[in-house]
Amino acid sequence: MFGFQSFGDFFNAIFKNIDTNFIIKYLVPFGIVIDAVFNFLFQNNNAIYFLITLYLIDFLTGIIKAIYISLEIKRFKNLNKPIPESFHSKKLVSKKFPRFLMTMLAALLILTLVKFAGIHSVIFLPLYSLSYSIFLGQQLISIAENLSELKLLPFNIVKKLKSKLSDFSKG
Repeated sequence: MFGFQSFGDFFNAIFKNIDTNFIIKYLVPFGIVIDAVFNFLFQNNNAIYFLITLYLIDFLTGIIKAIYISLEIKRFKNLNKPIPESFHSKKLVSKKFPRFLMTMLAALLILTLVKFAGIHSVIFLPLYSLSYSIFLGQQLISIAENLSELKLLPFNIVKKLKSKLSDFSKG
């Protein structure tokens, strides 16, 4: 596998400065605590892990898109062509990372509050599913837009996805 004799050799090559004591003392308890908290806070922790994964994929595709735009700006400068105005707002900026963290944490906080409100009042019970589907749709659209701007996904698919999700939310 990847030029290594076993998965253990591959793992040791990647994490050569991390010993098993660190994993046993810190990483395993951290994972157990996070899993226990998610089991307590949310109706389905696998769904929350999926939502967090989508947030991370959205963030990574956003970074790749920003690097692509930065390379395009550099190419336009080398060719002495005018840089499109839309490129300036899409280049890589470090201030976007805290915004990503805050939106993800806000989504998790909203889902937590809605779940607790649903425990105490039946009126709030359907809001969890509704809120989760909104956050899920938002991330899917954002990932599709990033892939479209990278020219990996046709724009008409993004338009269809947006129209389907907006039709679903209306009906």
